[in-house]
Amino acid sequence: MKITKIDLSRLRNDEHFQFNTEFGDAVNRFNAQTLKIKTEFDIYVPLFEQEDEALKKIMKSAITAEIQEADKHRDRMYKGLKESAAAALNHFSEDKLNAAKRLKILFDTYGNVAAKPLNEQTSAVYNLLQDLNGTYAGDIELLGIGDWVAELQAANSRFDSLMKSRFDEATLRTDLVLKEVRQQVDAQYKTIVERINALVIVEGEAAYAEFIRYWNIVVEKYKNILAKRSGKKTVND
Repeated sequence: MKITKIDLSRLRNDEHFQFNTEFGDAVNRFNAQTLKIKTEFDIYVPLFEQEDEALKKIMKSAITAEIQEADKHRDRMYKGLKESAAAALNHFSEDKLNAAKRLKILFDTYGNVAAKPLNEQTSAVYNLLQDLNGTYAGDIELLGIGDWVAELQAANSRFDSLMKSRFDEATLRTDLVLKEVRQQVDAQYKTIVERINALVIVEGEAAYAEFIRYWNIVVEKYKNILAKRSGKKTVND
């Protein structure tokens, strides 16, 4: 009996983090001292905490005050454009009234754009602008709200540029740290697994069987994730 091997380098960042979260929980549940891996586990824990911190930085790196302000400005431009078009729904000119009605249908089709996640909002606004500058260009010109369209386009482009520059600048730098920490976590995990497998040979299975059976089930779960992603049969097929 021994702990099943798995290529941890193939796990995505979120999968790798969750795998090690479950490992830490398992060791705490069965007690590192009882498993005779306390020294090794005490080295492992701070390495995993560094991985946690690096992953959090990557997730948060795109959320800065500048980006938040750019998003708020884009929301205001979107609202201003939508309300300017809606103002003509009571217009005395039948042509302008019909233009406003067509634009209302378009805005209703896109839904509450401002409520979408940031990246989805950027795509939605881009697609909306394509329609406004294309099929509905005549309606925009008739209602005299082309300046609102131009402002929304500028706001969306600025937001998109800020997101990309922030991602390139901060995330790539932090990603290098995460990659390095992951390798250290993997090395220490391997050390712990090798020690437990060696103890089984030296001392017998009795003290380690329950932990190994439990942990192997978890390992198989992640091996199945990797197998499915590569298009292979799962390990239990």
